[in-house]
Amino acid sequence: MQWSDQDNMATSLLNLLKPKQHKTSLRKKVIACIGALSAVLADRQLDTLMRTLLADVRQAGSKSEKQKYIQCISTVSRNVGFRIGQHLKEIAPLFFQIVNQATQEDVSMEGDNEKDHEVVENCLNAFECFVLRCSKEIMPHLDELCGIVLNLVAYDPNFYDSGDGQDAMMDDGFEEFDEDGLVDSDDDDNSWKVRRAALKVLEAMVKGLPDRLDEIYSKFSQPLIARFNEREESVKLDVFTTFGEMAQAAVTKTQPSLFAATSMESTPSVSSSFILEVERVQPPKERPTSQHLIAVIPACISQLNKQMRSKAAKTRQGALTLLRTLSECIPQHVEPNLPQVKDELLRAMKESNSSMRLDSLVFIRHLAEYFLTAATFQQLAPELCPLFLTCCSDTYYKSIAQALRAIGAFVYTLRPSPDAVSSELKVMLPVYEVLKGKLLATDIDQEVKESALECLGHLVACTGDLPDFQPAIQDCLPSFVERIKNEVTRTTAIKALRTMCISKVQIAAVGSILPAVGGTLSQYLSQNSRSFRQQCLDALVHLIKKYGGGMPSETIMQILGDMVPFITDTDLYITDLCVQIAVQVLATSPRMAPQVIERCVPAVLTVCRSPLLQGSALDSILNFLSRVAHHREHCPFEKLRQELSNTSFIATAQAQAQRHVIGTLAKGLAAVTTSSAPDVQKAAVQHFLESVKKTSGNPAPEVMHQCELSLLALGETGKYVDLSGVPGFCDVLLHQLESQQDEIRLAAALALGYATVGAMGTLLKVVIDNVQQAGAEAQKKQYLLLTSLREVIAIGVAERHGSRTLAEHLKPHVPRVLPILQQYADSQEESMRNVVSESLGHLLTVDQDAVMQALTVLLSNRDRESWRTRAAAVAAVRFAAAKQCQASAVLPLKEALLTCLGDEELQVRKAALHSVNVVCVSPTCSEILRDSTDLILERIKEDSKQKPELIREVDLGPFKHKVDDGLPLRKFAYTVCCSLLAAYPEQIASPALIDLVLQGMADNEDIQVICCQLLQDLCSWNFALFRIVGRVGDLVEPFDRCIVRWIKQVQAKQQVGRAMDMLRLYARTLKVVEPIAEANQHKVFVDFMGRIMKDQAFAQVYEQATAGKEL
Repeated sequence: MQWSDQDNMATSLLNLLKPKQHKTSLRKKVIACIGALSAVLADRQLDTLMRTLLADVRQAGSKSEKQKYIQCISTVSRNVGFRIGQHLKEIAPLFFQIVNQATQEDVSMEGDNEKDHEVVENCLNAFECFVLRCSKEIMPHLDELCGIVLNLVAYDPNFYDSGDGQDAMMDDGFEEFDEDGLVDSDDDDNSWKVRRAALKVLEAMVKGLPDRLDEIYSKFSQPLIARFNEREESVKLDVFTTFGEMAQAAVTKTQPSLFAATSMESTPSVSSSFILEVERVQPPKERPTSQHLIAVIPACISQLNKQMRSKAAKTRQGALTLLRTLSECIPQHVEPNLPQVKDELLRAMKESNSSMRLDSLVFIRHLAEYFLTAATFQQLAPELCPLFLTCCSDTYYKSIAQALRAIGAFVYTLRPSPDAVSSELKVMLPVYEVLKGKLLATDIDQEVKESALECLGHLVACTGDLPDFQPAIQDCLPSFVERIKNEVTRTTAIKALRTMCISKVQIAAVGSILPAVGGTLSQYLSQNSRSFRQQCLDALVHLIKKYGGGMPSETIMQILGDMVPFITDTDLYITDLCVQIAVQVLATSPRMAPQVIERCVPAVLTVCRSPLLQGSALDSILNFLSRVAHHREHCPFEKLRQELSNTSFIATAQAQAQRHVIGTLAKGLAAVTTSSAPDVQKAAVQHFLESVKKTSGNPAPEVMHQCELSLLALGETGKYVDLSGVPGFCDVLLHQLESQQDEIRLAAALALGYATVGAMGTLLKVVIDNVQQAGAEAQKKQYLLLTSLREVIAIGVAERHGSRTLAEHLKPHVPRVLPILQQYADSQEESMRNVVSESLGHLLTVDQDAVMQALTVLLSNRDRESWRTRAAAVAAVRFAAAKQCQASAVLPLKEALLTCLGDEELQVRKAALHSVNVVCVSPTCSEILRDSTDLILERIKEDSKQKPELIREVDLGPFKHKVDDGLPLRKFAYTVCCSLLAAYPEQIASPALIDLVLQGMADNEDIQVICCQLLQDLCSWNFALFRIVGRVGDLVEPFDRCIVRWIKQVQAKQQVGRAMDMLRLYARTLKVVEPIAEANQHKVFVDFMGRIMKDQAFAQVYEQATAGKEL
């Protein structure tokens, strides 16, 4: 279709709108055609169309004419989305005027009310679209829009209260309430359309304006609860839906699970006493803006309780659905009001309506999962549990599944800890009979099977040690074992088994199924699915930990034989789980020690020699080696020492890999040394010292490796054993600080720091004295001694030493340490300043007042020549936040940190950005920067620009090379922007980020990578899509340019690997953006995708990205 054809068509359609004699049906079809046409009009044509429609609205002589033009504008706005934003400055005032005029006329009982209502409805429908699609353009009009919506949600001119309606509402006999005392003056009243449209606008504001939620909650929470009395049922349901959206926007949801991994933050009041050995999941995290909404929750639940007594089934259903939503989002605030809704909740569970039964069960389950006060639920148990059993016999499979899940959650409220056994727990006994039937049945739904298995796991975890429950448990276990063996149900059954094993109560009945379960899990290790193998290993760890002592030797041998092949460095997580199994076997079945040592030690020692070993796998291996050292009769210490001291295999490895392996072997040597007898420890330490002493000034590589290993082994051993009394220990380490070999000097410095941790009372003074005595002329030795001091401080703030923390041991020495650190903060050597920054950051958690004073002095020096001290001081904030210190420790430095973002010196700005990046992602400190995001974003915009003055030219003889000193700063700026978006999405997600992306796509390749990630993160937030969709077209040119450039590189066979990596990155990013563009008829972007997909190379990459694969 030509442009002229579109113009002609638009003109013709507009002409068809004008004649009054046309039927309403024709006008509606014309409006629909104009809306469809507007989606493909060019910007110029759309501008002409909107100007014409606005002029027609102003000139309309009757309400019906005005209505059709407003309806047309509303239809166009829904079809073109963000593109109408440029016309809002004209549309919004006009629509406000029309809405105000129409609603005022209604109140005065003048005019054609029905048509007025439809006009207002159309205006509000348009505003709904404006809020979602043009959030930036609507902001100047938002206050006026809020005022109008606040009035119109309660707008009901044909309905008035005769005076006793409110009393009727508050009466206990609400179910008999039939609007007595309320008068409807017009049976044909359609003002409900206005109220419904106003609610839709409010819902759009909640979804599309998360940064204004505080204002929205404060204005609308209470009025919306008042609208629960809405007389029009369909509108009342919309009121419930809108309030539910407000509740969902008030929190950040977590994974829906009854209990969490041990790494999750726990509820302080219950984590230590919870009946399971894992920490309870926290309720969804409340947003800072949610306080106004939370304050009205009691009133909300009180009104919902009344609505649940209504005669109208839909009203009862809507009220219960809202209660369910509240229990999912803010259960901790709903629980105190649970007794208030008890009667209606019990009635809902008896309803013939399956949806109401389902909602009531989910409501109870969510509250029970996050319970605060178990007594609240225990009071309800006698009435709730029989209803649970009734629901388990329901004809609707979803009701059965939810009833079983509700029982599984509810049982923890009846026994929240091993010692707190409620007398009501006996009501759960009949549940076992139900579960037995579900486990034996073969013709039930899969969801019911899984729910029954989950419920059994929770029920046994809470009642497994109670005598009254033993026969019932024994009856269920055989069918449970069969479910573990069944391919369809085995995953859920293994989860249930793990739940039983992490219970703090001893379940005697499990002993009878140990051979069958252990053997089956062992056989499953040969399955190809890594996730399933991981699940089986995790279950075995907990099974052997809890019941390994009663497991037959044959079963344990089978498990060991099947798991040893997986102890490799190719999958460290699987290795970690396998080694944990070996550790638990040694702990619970000492009789199996010879077999464990024979099968597992060679594989573990092989992994110890891998440069990849790290993290939890390394910790498990060290734990395993320390346990093996206790069994000297089966594995002599000397044999282990020789194996761990063998460094011949690392001769051909790279230097970094060599250092990593030597460090790992040193940790292993320390683990077996500290777990051995005192005489063995003493001999081992002497051996290490002799190995160090005999190292000459210029040793051979193998001798140097042995010296380095011995030094680190001494240090690692010194962490746990006080070696300060060993003759010559300190002298040997201090002497090696002056070695000619860098590796030996660094190893000696680290060893001195590690050993000081175990002998704070003596060695810390030695370290500090030597730093002070070294003097400025011995810079290398000073650096090494400061490295030792840093290790002491870094380990000291995290580890424990006897009954006192190492931080407490360290605090008396802070006055001596601080002057040294302040002195070297201005060092010319960046490595020295990094050591100082890290030490100051760690010390901030030890002695906040003293360190804060020192940092304030360093940051207050604003001379141009003192930039090094400022950079070192501001970097200390990064190390403090990385240690998850309390926000109060960092808060006094906030202003100085923000000031350094604008420092004249490049290195200071870079250090400040790095610190901001760590602070905003810190779980303990992120909130201190929430109100400063605008300032930080402004600094990011400035530092992300390419600056010619930071580009210098280096003459390399035959050619010249340009060096961009500003590149590291720009990379930091974009990285911080990604972190800000993750930490404060409501405040950061805006079209302004697209400007940063566009700027970065014209920069270095490394920055392009960060920009693509930033764009993907931005598109992952649903509320942000409405804000950025208007800028999608701007992405076409930079992506087109970059993709074409790398396609040419591939065609020319130049840097093909790098080029393909970049093309994959662009493909993944476009895959995220494309649905947004297509959903909003973004013609420019869609045309670009069609054009670029014609290139075969990129099309193949894009298909792989779509399929989630890599080429």
